[in-house]
Amino acid sequence: MKTIILTGGGTAGHIAPNLALLPFLNNYEVHYCGAADSMEEKMVAACPRVKFHALPCIKFCRSFSPKNLKIPFVLSSGIKKAKKLMREINPVVVFGKGGYAALPAVLAANKLRVPLIIHESDISMGLSNKLAAKKARKVCTNFPSLAESLDNGMFTGMPIRQELYRGKKENIIFKHNFPINSKPNLLIFGGSQGALALNKAVEGAINELCAYFNVLHIAGKHEFDGKHANYRRLEFCDYMADCYAWADYVVCRAGAGTLAEITALKIPAITVPLPKSDTSRGDQQQNAAYYKSLGTVEVLNQDELTCGTLVSQTTALIRKRGALIEAMNKAPCPDGTRKIAELLNSFL
Repeated sequence: MKTIILTGGGTAGHIAPNLALLPFLNNYEVHYCGAADSMEEKMVAACPRVKFHALPCIKFCRSFSPKNLKIPFVLSSGIKKAKKLMREINPVVVFGKGGYAALPAVLAANKLRVPLIIHESDISMGLSNKLAAKKARKVCTNFPSLAESLDNGMFTGMPIRQELYRGKKENIIFKHNFPINSKPNLLIFGGSQGALALNKAVEGAINELCAYFNVLHIAGKHEFDGKHANYRRLEFCDYMADCYAWADYVVCRAGAGTLAEITALKIPAITVPLPKSDTSRGDQQQNAAYYKSLGTVEVLNQDELTCGTLVSQTTALIRKRGALIEAMNKAPCPDGTRKIAELLNSFL
């Protein structure tokens, strides 16, 4: 059986799309390269058919940090180890999803002339993919404009876990004992770590929100005492398919994967993009602005986020529902899972 290497990590947004491809790569022996003791190692551990390989990796700090001085040495060590692995397992293609954890494997693939395919989720390219783009056979993109700007660009959409289409609304009702009423359901989440600014606004607006909605809030590790008969709060959730099936509306960050998922599932949403900072290059703001231009989401910038604006914009989704869903039906395909898998399977 021929071998493929998937790589990418640092955040769930770099890892989940790789894992979304697995059901379509059944004719490959699949290996995954990433950092040791990382989120990608933990997530891959749940996939028995995938063998994980830890490589030396280091994250670039956007603010000045002495740690950046280590990057050339750690990266060189990672590339060396990746080259040794590739000579042993002889992959026919490497697929890189970005993030600092992908860089050793994608650069090693280039040095060994192993065909390289990468995917960029955001409307602007991240640092790791910038370094890899000219070395790749194809740069798959989630946004048409980025594909058009590259000689080797290919607009595909985002790899999306197919189980998200098979969620069951009743599982959430029973699991969390929601009251039976006529109110629409509102799902609020801020990514794998929660979102402090969003959580604080929700905390102050629980009573107002619950006057209109049943609310399920995935808050991460954020403690507060807010309670209501039709409000439920979770620290973490590993059954997002059911959550999406339950939700009539969503309030969320503007990660590219989340935007693609809610568009594919046709759930009207308010997005609160993570602002540009030492830890973010502003990609969520760019992503959200694009989807807003298509008419598929509403955007509430974090500097405008208050209890009042959260309530007013979220309740406004109810009257905008039809227009938002119509725009999502017309939007460029958000689900690129099959298209990317078809490209990777062409190397078999």
